[in-house]
Amino acid sequence: MVPGLNSDRQPTCVTCSGVPLNLTCHHCGVEARMARGGTCYRCQLKHMVEEVLAGPGGAIPESLVPLAQAICSMRRPASGVTWMRANPRVPTLLRDLAAGRIALTHDALDSLPASRTVEYLRELLVGCGALPPRDRHLATFERWLSHKLSGIEDMEQRRLIERFGRWHLLRRLRDQSRHGSVSTGAFLHAKQSTTAAIQFLAWLQQRGRAITDCTQHDFDAWVAAGRSTRDHANRFLYWALDHRIVRGLTVRRSSYAGRTLTAEERLTLLRQLLQHDRLPIRYRFAAGLILLFGQPAHRVAALRLEQVRAESTSVRVRLAGDWLDVPEPFAGLVRAHLADRVNMNTAANPNSPWLFPGQMPGKHVTPQSIVDVLRNAGIRPSPREPAPGFNWSAKHRHRFSPRRSALVPTPPCATPTWPAPTTWPTPRSNDLGALPEAGGFAAHEWQLLPTSAILAARRG
Repeated sequence: MVPGLNSDRQPTCVTCSGVPLNLTCHHCGVEARMARGGTCYRCQLKHMVEEVLAGPGGAIPESLVPLAQAICSMRRPASGVTWMRANPRVPTLLRDLAAGRIALTHDALDSLPASRTVEYLRELLVGCGALPPRDRHLATFERWLSHKLSGIEDMEQRRLIERFGRWHLLRRLRDQSRHGSVSTGAFLHAKQSTTAAIQFLAWLQQRGRAITDCTQHDFDAWVAAGRSTRDHANRFLYWALDHRIVRGLTVRRSSYAGRTLTAEERLTLLRQLLQHDRLPIRYRFAAGLILLFGQPAHRVAALRLEQVRAESTSVRVRLAGDWLDVPEPFAGLVRAHLADRVNMNTAANPNSPWLFPGQMPGKHVTPQSIVDVLRNAGIRPSPREPAPGFNWSAKHRHRFSPRRSALVPTPPCATPTWPAPTTWPTPRSNDLGALPEAGGFAAHEWQLLPTSAILAARRG
């Protein structure tokens, strides 16, 4: 602990600074931040954990020892003390687990009222090996579907929705879970499709029709009379057509008419990121990946630490099969983020493999959290837009290879030799102004170049 300052304004210890404080814990003898009664936060946390996890015999049950060790060994014990004091549900759940009132199984936790506290504790138990892992989205959808079916009064409609939900949507989610975790997008899409299907059947019933009597006029009236969210019923109707439940129906596929960002718009957003001092570095880094390489937010959120190589002279990221150079000054944001990743100081993510660790144990940040923070800051690199910053017109589409090079384009003419940048300014003073005509490319073709080439060309 260095609570004092010397004459040069440098931090000093208690002895050298002469600060009249006793920062030595009475229990462990370590000099640290004090909690109460001359006890450091780590000893205080250990005492609280031993108290709530004490079983009938006064000792922590063997099955919960890994959980106790994970909580007590967190990097910032003060956060653990706050977690257990501020949320009364935490010590209650831990006591019930230790006493056997709640079995140490997923089914027992599922039977409790749904809450973030229960899910957080579940993920802690999975992370420390006290519970076997399972796909959170898959299990949640199974419970949600059962609850949704119980609310359908018409038995014929319930049987139809159950066929669609269990044998189509749930089967697809299970197929995805065999190759990895079910994505948030697939989970939400399955829920939206089920809800829209239920609403569509109820709407047909009000018109005096069953699904087998549905006509093109009925479907067009359904789409025209409601919001765009009614398009989620299309998935149900495609399934109904495949299974001959309805016939002769033309379901128009909805498409998002996304607008490709121009080069000037992309550079404006990049300039905002570099100069936005109040936006956390992790979100500036994430937005830079979206704008520089045309990555959707869900792919950026799921990047792993092993997909980034940061050295003193270069920073590289692997988004698909190849390693791509991250240009300065964004490379500086990458190094700063790697040096101090958030959500790493509690028992949730002590050794997270994710580039952007989330608050839930063992999970990465959600894509929507990235989008929401950027939108609140006035930056809108929408993940729904096709490849932000690139021209996806038919004229140039063949020059891109998303699988091979993560949307890095090939110029229409011979690749020019871009001058290597020498000295980069600080992010605050960086000026990404109007683009010149250079390198044999017309102004409209600057959109096809990676930003690293754009920046290097401008410096040259």
